[in-house]
Amino acid sequence: MTDATPESPWVAAKTVRALSCTNCGGTIALRAAGITVSLVCEHCGTTLDATDPALRIITRASEAMKRPEIPLGTRGELCGTTWEVVGYLERWDGETGWGEYLLFNPYRGYAFLVDDGRRFSIGVLLDRLPGRGGGTMAVSLNDQLYTRFGSTYGTWVQFVVGEFYWRVAVEEHVLVTDFVRPGTMLSSEENEGERTWTRLDLLDRGEAEGAFGLPRRPVDNGGTPAPHEPSPYRNQMIEALIIGLIAIGTLLVIAIGASWTSTVTSAEISVQLDGAATTKVIGPVELPAKRSAVGIKADVPQLDNSWIDLDYSLVDRRTQQSFDVYATAESYQGSDSDGPWSEGNNRPGTQLSSIPGGSYELVVEATGHRWQASSSNNGPTPIFAQPESIPVRITVERGGVFGGNVVLALILLLLWPVIATFKHWNFKRRRMAPVTVSGDDE
Repeated sequence: MTDATPESPWVAAKTVRALSCTNCGGTIALRAAGITVSLVCEHCGTTLDATDPALRIITRASEAMKRPEIPLGTRGELCGTTWEVVGYLERWDGETGWGEYLLFNPYRGYAFLVDDGRRFSIGVLLDRLPGRGGGTMAVSLNDQLYTRFGSTYGTWVQFVVGEFYWRVAVEEHVLVTDFVRPGTMLSSEENEGERTWTRLDLLDRGEAEGAFGLPRRPVDNGGTPAPHEPSPYRNQMIEALIIGLIAIGTLLVIAIGASWTSTVTSAEISVQLDGAATTKVIGPVELPAKRSAVGIKADVPQLDNSWIDLDYSLVDRRTQQSFDVYATAESYQGSDSDGPWSEGNNRPGTQLSSIPGGSYELVVEATGHRWQASSSNNGPTPIFAQPESIPVRITVERGGVFGGNVVLALILLLLWPVIATFKHWNFKRRRMAPVTVSGDDE
């Protein structure tokens, strides 16, 4: 008996036997004597009966031998245990293929290292059946729910070399049903004689390569993910949503605080409908030394099927620099085949942003027009009548925020969370895209 532990390498001389292939005479290393059932010669591909002292030939290889990427006999440490590669096989499900390495440790038994070409998973046989997860579409194990992934499908062994604890051969066929959760898969394999369950845990990128001396594989998130592969964008999405919500909340608080306004001055002017333009100078408008927003509001409650064009010019009394803006007060009403209707805005407001401090005058030029509803349902048509004076109250305010700027800021703040969420959703869509569940499977 040795002092070796499951975490330390075992003594090779105690576990490995050298045998000769009865087909080609090549030397074969039997690494798990007493446990191995079938042995595939790595020189000629002949399947031998490891339980027969004479190594009876079961089948002969019909194609040239291939070499697995990890050579048989290679040892490496995974999940705190030193494993030795004793067998390798390749499977095919009719659409895709993958490789499975059989790992052996005399204290831990067997494990599988599954290679799908992009990522590695380590699998162990379950010693108990998973429970039902509330229906045929899910199972549970250790209080964790696994969702069924697609339909039951058939797999065939296409290539095999090394030693195995069951009689494996090319064209061996089993039916597989997978149940997944992020990072883990429960896989049921069934043939005419038995049914087994395997738990597959996805290894971190580079973990298997480092353990067995393989070159690190490049990260590729563009292809079809493994069924149990967690989304690499999930943490990004959560981080983006948290930061985005904090930023949006901060923006709204700032916007609410900045929306405070104070009236600087107001005046009333009289505008003639279908008459000459009216000009009015309102002021002075005193603004603080720092830049501020200026809001101009018009209130025309007596508008009726008419509109007033309002041209504003905020003029610096010292430099005569002018800041111009335009608004329209309008009100229309009538009836048609759908019934009464009305539209327009008789209290238009407009804003000037970032006006330098100083003393200003607001020059208002207003022109009024009268309309009436048309019986032809083609919209309002003008009529001519005597001029009518309409009172218009102009109010100048300081402060406030631009709603458009707030909306634009919200859109920009939402871009990152939206993009991260889309990438996460798209990854999950691609992961589930190739699979369907038939009625028979259900």
